[in-house]
Amino acid sequence: MLSSRESKRNLIRVLIILIALISGIQLATSSGRAMNIYQPPLGSFDQNVNYIQGTKTEKELTQLMKNRHFIGTVTLVKNNHLVYQQGFGYANQSQGLMNSGKVTYQIASIQKSMTAVLLMKTAAEKHFSLDTPVSKFYPQIQGANLITLRNLLTMTSGITDQQPIKKPANDKQFLQYTVSQVKINPQMIGKLHYQPVNFVLLAGIIQRENHMSYYKYFEKNIIKPLGLRYSYFYQNMNKYRTVQAQGYHFNPHRPTAYVPFKEKRAGYDEQLGTGNLYMSNGDLYQTLRAFMNSSILTPQQTSALYSPGKTRSKYLSGVYSIQQTVPQLFGQQYAGYHFHGTEFGFDTIGDISKNGADAVIFTSNAANYGANNNYSLDIPIYKQLIDDSQIF
Repeated sequence: MLSSRESKRNLIRVLIILIALISGIQLATSSGRAMNIYQPPLGSFDQNVNYIQGTKTEKELTQLMKNRHFIGTVTLVKNNHLVYQQGFGYANQSQGLMNSGKVTYQIASIQKSMTAVLLMKTAAEKHFSLDTPVSKFYPQIQGANLITLRNLLTMTSGITDQQPIKKPANDKQFLQYTVSQVKINPQMIGKLHYQPVNFVLLAGIIQRENHMSYYKYFEKNIIKPLGLRYSYFYQNMNKYRTVQAQGYHFNPHRPTAYVPFKEKRAGYDEQLGTGNLYMSNGDLYQTLRAFMNSSILTPQQTSALYSPGKTRSKYLSGVYSIQQTVPQLFGQQYAGYHFHGTEFGFDTIGDISKNGADAVIFTSNAANYGANNNYSLDIPIYKQLIDDSQIF
């Protein structure tokens, strides 16, 4: 039998161990709050995940999706971690394909941001600047000496509406048609006037200066370096049918009616450099993040690309300045860019921080244009994601 003194010593030892364990648990819990209990692995950006369960962000997002009858994929990234990605509804009802992180969508005008990066890379390699007159590349366009490449990048070139081409055309034919039709209104130079033709001209410069197609240059400098797996152009659509979303008409009275949106080949022919690219949400995020954190360009080139220069435009090389576009998001913590693209029943809208670490992406293949393409969809979630202390 143990003596009274030994029993006391053992009891003291047990108490010391218990105190140490309790302190350790408290320390770990405190550390968990500081580091955040929602600590997702970096992992793959094509997974369906939900690491924000029980947070205010999840509650607000769930209610928003319900109110909008949203069909598509939603992606949330914080501190470079994929914290939420879920698909809603069918990507292709006839094939039984559900929306998910692996599904690809037409990103439409968001492709312009990629054309802008490729133009900046070309300029650095071929020794011209964004302030180079457009007449250097298109002397046949009347008034091209009055505008610069930066005017094209910021939609302040004064180029007016262009009639669509009426017959099927390859890229060379379409570019020739575009150049022959371009009209510049001198009174509009310096004023924001959104015209996709600006980026068709930029794509033509990329092709001419690099002696290769826009698509090959894109693959060489974006798809391969970033290791993108779910990104392709319309020419390769048939190879990706198993992960490709079908665009649908949205009916507010029958949100799950799934009436296919008919896409004509000519619609793609007119999108050189401006909107004939399919991407998954994960590939889109990783691409935009690479642009923001200067993985493809140098920091100096990145800064130059997203500067309005003398134009003072809020449209900056394919994206919009959040602080100029959404003034209620005042504060350095919200600094970043808003992006949007819509066509053929697809609608993608989102926001990304200036360093690329935080982002929200809403991609719909049954676009409710009255609801999807305004700031009331993405901006509240982007703000909540950054403000939510439960997530990191």
